[in-house]
Amino acid sequence: MQTILTGHAWTARSIRNNCLRQHCHALAKSLRRDDLVPFKDICTRLFHVLEIRSRVFHEIHPEELALIPAILRLGAYEAQWLRQPEDWWPNQQQEAHAQWADFIRHLLVRYPVPRFLDAAWLVKGSLDHFDRDCWCALGYGRSLREVTGFPKSVSNRVLHLALTQDEGESLASAIWLAQLHQLKASPELHRAVMGSRVPQELFRHGLWLQLVSKFAHGTEEQITDFATVANTLVVVEAHAGSVQIGNLLRLPLAVLIHHSVRYVTRLLQANGHLLTEAEVRRAAEKAELGHLAASRWQPMLGSEPLGSRNPHTSTETPWRMEELCSIEALKAEGKAMNHCVAGYVHRCKQGTSAIFSLRRRRTNVEGNPEACSWATVEVHPSRRKIVQIRAYGNRPVNNTCMTLIRAWAAANHLLV
Repeated sequence: MQTILTGHAWTARSIRNNCLRQHCHALAKSLRRDDLVPFKDICTRLFHVLEIRSRVFHEIHPEELALIPAILRLGAYEAQWLRQPEDWWPNQQQEAHAQWADFIRHLLVRYPVPRFLDAAWLVKGSLDHFDRDCWCALGYGRSLREVTGFPKSVSNRVLHLALTQDEGESLASAIWLAQLHQLKASPELHRAVMGSRVPQELFRHGLWLQLVSKFAHGTEEQITDFATVANTLVVVEAHAGSVQIGNLLRLPLAVLIHHSVRYVTRLLQANGHLLTEAEVRRAAEKAELGHLAASRWQPMLGSEPLGSRNPHTSTETPWRMEELCSIEALKAEGKAMNHCVAGYVHRCKQGTSAIFSLRRRRTNVEGNPEACSWATVEVHPSRRKIVQIRAYGNRPVNNTCMTLIRAWAAANHLLV
């Protein structure tokens, strides 16, 4: 691995251990990412210690545990390390998975962290992630409520049960297992909730708690429509906003189910589908609504002229920060800026990303006004943090754009 990290040529066939060979392939591929360049030296130390002192690379296959990206994420959290990797000496009697768990605890843990939460280091996405922030908070002995984006609707009792019962595949699923236990949910409702989108969307915990509580007092027959109602609410929220969701949740359960089925029916018919009521329910349960609904989502901040919040600055400034809230807008931005922002549709729909375009209005050669993109900005909504800023072709932005973006972030209470 040191050969790969130093940029020298290597031959896969010379590595006899299949697990190590596959990890080397994954490492060589990962090092092509531009966002990993600042962490290369830090990660080199992690790889060196694990390769020389442990058995994790030789006994754990990448398909079993994606160690390479997990180690790169550990490197990104270097500022929170409590100890240095070179000070770690594994127990040679432990099996490889236990050595890996011991290694991350050596770096980041002062207080015990449940083993099932180690999946946080396998979560894909940006290097800094909500699940990993929660893991580190527990290791430091801090309350999860101090983590930016943690839902206030999770009660202390539910959180305590989630962290002590050692159940679930992630923090979100553990919280929902504890929540269902507290609600005394029936086995049918338990299966319906855990098999739906609910456990993957902790940021919507308040919404889902209201819905699950409603179904907890319903009949067994009504529980079969849980997925239909849940998927319908997400589509309605994207089009009509959270106020309409609140109105719907105040309806009696039977009326809410009827409204959801009727909404899906109209949506399907508008797209040329003529289905029976049973087929409508199946379509909603499979989350086909997301593909059939109009391709827009709720804005995080909206669009505004830069400087409009400063009384000493003219609102006629040619610069604007425009939020992109549709598939078409992301595609147009990606084409104009020659980068891959169009691939962020799923994140924007889930509410885990918000995309903004820094644009300057000008008059073209034909005398018509137009707006040209100068920078694309990604914001993590729940953490209110800017996580990416890219100019044309993924290049760094110039000083003018950076100054404007910093001023805009400060005005909107965003972290840079």
